[in-house]
Amino acid sequence: MTELIQINPREPYLQDIDRAVGYLKKGEVIAYPTETIYGLGADVLDRKAVKKIYDLKSRDYGLPIAILIADLKMLRMVASEVSDRALNLVRKFWPGALTILFPASDAIPKGLVTNTGKVGVRISSHPIASAIVQTFGRPITTTSANLSGFPPSLSIKHVKKYFKDKLPCIVDGGECEPSRGSTVVDLSDESMRIIREGMVPAEDVIRCFQG
Repeated sequence: MTELIQINPREPYLQDIDRAVGYLKKGEVIAYPTETIYGLGADVLDRKAVKKIYDLKSRDYGLPIAILIADLKMLRMVASEVSDRALNLVRKFWPGALTILFPASDAIPKGLVTNTGKVGVRISSHPIASAIVQTFGRPITTTSANLSGFPPSLSIKHVKKYFKDKLPCIVDGGECEPSRGSTVVDLSDESMRIIREGMVPAEDVIRCFQG
């Protein structure tokens, strides 16, 4: 049976966050709101929990999944290298809807890593998503709460439609505004490639990278 945790960001909710984090600590998958869409969260460093994400979504194991972190200390946990130019983007656009591909550390399960050895990372600007990661103290997955190939979930109604009672916990933070998701960039010290343009305009990212 799914536990529904309803949260109003304008009211005290740390106790509710603790309940949601309790599922992550047990290796379970939760659904939670972000500034773009509802996502599925699991402990990035728990390989069994990560596998549950792929099974729930019927997602190809070869397709990577991005990660939410809370701060730069946590970034060092998941990335083996952070260039100065990457830090410029971090300072400009985080917290926010910009996913940056970094060289993955050895701690990251291979399923989350691209074929170039990189992992997508961001800090969410949504208060609930941010509080979950901060309280948990470890990075979590952030992949759309839907079956692979289907539209993303903008409300818990959509999440329930996709997963029925397969999720032990859904955090209800209200309805998300329709969005294009996060902008995704892959960069090295010398160049940058826009993988997907989302909420953050590509021209803003390019201007910051070149600045």
